[in-house]
Amino acid sequence: MENKRVRRAQLRTLTCPGCGERGLLKTILWGMPEATFDYNKYASGGCIVPSSMPPDCRCSGCHQDYYRDVISGFIDNDEILIGNW
Repeated sequence: MENKRVRRAQLRTLTCPGCGERGLLKTILWGMPEATFDYNKYASGGCIVPSSMPPDCRCSGCHQDYYRDVISGFIDNDEILIGNW
């Protein structure tokens, strides 16, 4: 029996839990953005990483930060809180 890898959902296919809009989620890149940073493609998380498990996506509509795997149902929020992944 083959082990099939489960693929994570693409951000553009996910609906924001905050505002309910689809296709507005962007990957957060942490660190100081350079002058050539593409704000249309990515969200800047800033220089300070807020925790050991920072959120990895942001809605460009409501500006809330989320965990992509929680939104897609890949893992549940309890796994993020306890760090079991």
